[in-house]
Amino acid sequence: MEAKKRLVTNWFVEPEDAHTNEITAKSLLTLNQLNESFALEDNEGQEHSVFQIETYSFITTLYKNRTASHLNFKVFYRTGKDGPIRLWKLGSRKKVSKKVFQALVELKKLKVKK
Repeated sequence: MEAKKRLVTNWFVEPEDAHTNEITAKSLLTLNQLNESFALEDNEGQEHSVFQIETYSFITTLYKNRTASHLNFKVFYRTGKDGPIRLWKLGSRKKVSKKVFQALVELKKLKVKK
């Protein structure tokens, strides 16, 4: 019986502004993980200029410092060696439905009346 191959997940960060680009590059340089940024195509055919990240813990650190350091970035992943990258949606806000939005508005009105 043939052993199953383990698929490796590769992580990528796309800084969305110069400040985030600088912070990301400096942080990766400190960890001896800095490689040149390069363009990869996502599953929708759009190109993104990304840094490859060796461990997910670096991405966790970016998320933790996102607000305090004013960081704007997107995280992508790719399973396996080749193929398109995909947007990692952890940390992004989902759009709430109309019913939930209306319920939240009503809740705020009740809190104000008290």
